[in-house]
Amino acid sequence: MDIAILLDGDFTRRLLTRRIHHRPSVPELEVFCTSILKPGETLTKTYFYDCPPFDERRPLPVSRDVCDFSKTEVFTQAMEFQECLKQNPFFVYRSGHLSFDGWTLTDASVKKLMKTPRPLIDNDFDPVLTQKQVDMKIGLDVAKLSLGGHVGRILLATSDADFIPAIHFARANKVEVVLISDVAAVRRTKSSLLKAFTSHRIV
Repeated sequence: MDIAILLDGDFTRRLLTRRIHHRPSVPELEVFCTSILKPGETLTKTYFYDCPPFDERRPLPVSRDVCDFSKTEVFTQAMEFQECLKQNPFFVYRSGHLSFDGWTLTDASVKKLMKTPRPLIDNDFDPVLTQKQVDMKIGLDVAKLSLGGHVGRILLATSDADFIPAIHFARANKVEVVLISDVAAVRRTKSSLLKAFTSHRIV
């Protein structure tokens, strides 16, 4: 059976980090994709959906000093990953963009502050960066693959319930849609999304 793999980048990175205990490289991502195939499956395309790292300047939450996100190590690592991804013919890269939505206290900081109250510092916070357009592009590709008769099965790595309509559309067009996830993510996934899939493939 011809299949396509669709990977929500943020979800897939967290999934693989739990599995290999570090942020995955592009070659490790490719190995993962081939490892989840079953006998009789022929991989036609692998889509990876991600956002370029945020590169603007914003005031820090406490000191109000300006943070240039393009100068951070996170930015550098993300750019290196994406450039490597774009050069790898195994993947079809789909790009969205990130929206800066303020700052949030980290869980670690909350725990420390509850034990030992103190004034807040900038390092107590993480930026809130929200993906835009990624969900839409995944949904469109699910629909295109379903209508074109290109594949009989789609393997989708996500935990986003926004894809339920796209999954229903694919299944109505006789295309199986299989969830790629692990136990930790499944426990946090809405039951309505789990029920929408044809089956689940736990990695």
